[in-house]
Amino acid sequence: MQLKDTIKKWVFFFYALDVNRDGVLEPADMDEIIDRLVAAKPDQFTDSEINHLRYVTLKNFDKLLIEATNGKGRRINILEWVNIIKRSNDTEKESYFIRWFSVSAVRFLFDLFDQNRDGVIDFDEFESLYRILGLNRANIIFAFKQLDVNKDGVLSKTELYDAINNYFSSSNATIEIYTFGQYKSLSHDYIDKLITVLN
Repeated sequence: MQLKDTIKKWVFFFYALDVNRDGVLEPADMDEIIDRLVAAKPDQFTDSEINHLRYVTLKNFDKLLIEATNGKGRRINILEWVNIIKRSNDTEKESYFIRWFSVSAVRFLFDLFDQNRDGVIDFDEFESLYRILGLNRANIIFAFKQLDVNKDGVLSKTELYDAINNYFSSSNATIEIYTFGQYKSLSHDYIDKLITVLN
């Protein structure tokens, strides 16, 4: 059950990043996330800031591609994604991969969230990215309150890292469900099928 719950959380995150909903992660998804952010806040970014966001996003995506496909292609399908998680849970690679991915995810999300570049994420910034990723708006206020551990009204990189690391490294079915929304909406039958195909 623990591996299944871990995979559910990762699969939910896969679908959040697959913004064009074609079943694969590719550079076009990363570009679309940036495009949506810029369109939502048209006066917020300079051209150089937009280029920086694209560079950081694609750099992290390329590292993920190497992990998923050994550099053979520019797309990650759901089976390759799940296989990364299975491998990281079957070997000593787990702690390295999850730490690296958590740091990368925080860097990626923080660059997207922190639109005014003040080093923290306020609620408006947090809410805008949730909408851009198409996540359930009902979770936004609750998620922000839970993530804001010191209750100062903004999120620091440390608060975001701790939440994301807990989300990805815990096999507990209930922990950190607010970080990216209600991943429990994915059925166990669907996860069973993904795991079975890889066995």
